[in-house]
Amino acid sequence: MGSSSWMLIIYVVAFIAIFYFMAIRPQQRQRRAHAALLSSLKKGDTIVTSAGIYGKVKRVEESLVVVEVAKGVSMKIARRAVVEIIREGAEVKAVAPEGTKGKKAPAEIEDSVSEDYESEASEVVDESEEDSENSGS
Repeated sequence: MGSSSWMLIIYVVAFIAIFYFMAIRPQQRQRRAHAALLSSLKKGDTIVTSAGIYGKVKRVEESLVVVEVAKGVSMKIARRAVVEIIREGAEVKAVAPEGTKGKKAPAEIEDSVSEDYESEASEVVDESEEDSENSGS
């Protein structure tokens, strides 16, 4: 084997290593973090779904979550559709679980996030009230 064959092998191995660290490994970390988020899901948590629906967890089953989205209005959603848990004054984001390599803790908490969501929700409610008043006139 000549030196060009060895260079080709080195390039192929380097390409595979770069692909692994840039694509596969981050995806595995996200999958573990999402699994940890879903395992911490419990009754009473305020959640955000992948469709952007906010609600409060009423019941957690193996593959389903029953979520109250408005007073007296509940929905069944797939458990895997939960992307965020918002707890009183803090937002729990999915990060790599403890025991895995990395610098982050199992759940990273950011204060004052729920205030933003509450103000957004009140704006939506205000708009819907205005629409119903205008259509009644």
